[in-house]
Amino acid sequence: MNKLLKTIMTFIFAATVFTSANSIEVRVGATATAAAFYGNAEEVLKDGGHKSQDEVLAAYDYVSLFTEVAFEEMMGLTVGVEYTPDSIAFDKTTRTIRDGTLPGLAAQTGNDTGDQVLDADVEDLYTAYVSMPLMGTGVYAKVGYITGTVNTKETLATGSTYSDVTLDGFEYGIGYHGELSDRVFYKVESTYIDFDDISANGSEAGGDGSFNKITAELGGVTAKASLGMKF
Repeated sequence: MNKLLKTIMTFIFAATVFTSANSIEVRVGATATAAAFYGNAEEVLKDGGHKSQDEVLAAYDYVSLFTEVAFEEMMGLTVGVEYTPDSIAFDKTTRTIRDGTLPGLAAQTGNDTGDQVLDADVEDLYTAYVSMPLMGTGVYAKVGYITGTVNTKETLATGSTYSDVTLDGFEYGIGYHGELSDRVFYKVESTYIDFDDISANGSEAGGDGSFNKITAELGGVTAKASLGMKF
């Protein structure tokens, strides 16, 4: 992510140097986001290799900070970075293994038993984006690259743990930019987010050298409202 931010900031600096001060606009502000995410996860257990799958649809809301630069000489092209300072907590899920069994699986005596507490949150969520006004209407199209860290906080009957995973994806959206005064503006937008597939191996090896493994697909839609100042 540091490399991405450096690239974005270098572009903004270079474009600012070669563009007159009167034709650029620096903006800062805050964004309130309501998001609905869909997840499809699969866990493959070590040794027997049995699979369990789960699907979830969940809603979250969070606040982000952003800074962006608009270039009048580039038809209003806007480049920005958005950062979410607070963690986004996923819903905690508890499943119970009886005699080495997960719901829907045949019993395997001698394997791990007990509660599986699945818990995680997302931290350091950044979005680097580019938006372009459409025909002077206030409407704009937007595309962004999202990255963050999924912190796993599970408690597993197997004693296995999963390391934190980097979350990457792309955001596509459309919005409207309006003016409240000479210095104050607002934005409303809707976006679709498509994250890359997530994959992680557990820390404990099975008798055949296999590991518990989790794979997941994640995507969602957002509705955003922003308020900011321009300079």
